[in-house]
Amino acid sequence: MTHTVHETPVPAELADLDLLAAARRRVKQLVGLLETLPFTEYTACIARGYLDEAGLVREAFERWAQLDQAGQQRRLRLWQRAAS
Repeated sequence: MTHTVHETPVPAELADLDLLAAARRRVKQLVGLLETLPFTEYTACIARGYLDEAGLVREAFERWAQLDQAGQQRRLRLWQRAAS
């Protein structure tokens, strides 16, 4: 499952931020669904999708965490400009 935040292609250095932003939205959605009983097939589908991408998200976060603060801020500014 691939998620794209931007309509135009983003530079490779910003792809991790797209992936992390999409994962953040999915986890918020999943938490909301898990707080509601009974669980539905839709809840299970969202949970499976989240778990299917967990490895990619973890790798993106590890790359982000390896950047120094200046590098993180630079990429975040670039990413925000690309989103506008």
